Amino acid sequence: MTETAVNKNTEASLKIGHLALKGKVIAAPMAGVSDQPYRALARHFGAALAVSEMVSASPELRESRKSRQRTNHDGEAGPVSVQLLGADPDQMADAAR
Repeated sequence: MTETAVNKNTEASLKIGHLALKGKVIAAPMAGVSDQPYRALARHFGAALAVSEMVSASPELRESRKSRQRTNHDGEAGPVSVQLLGADPDQMADAAR
């Protein structure tokens, strides 16, 4: 991607609810790929948002070491996004907090 393409991407914004993203590209979550280094590269090359890997909303699974690694956004510029998996509305709401 050329620098011109990156600059053009940041000129427009995308709105999700009250959140306005600077750019039109969102890097989708990919199992085994969307780790911190990938998200940093995606943001560096113009992604307005880079979603981390899918994490279960179930507390037993969500609080595992592996899930904590997947949702670690330390040092990343906001906003951050995590893909949640679940069927229980209360667990989904708790995990989203």
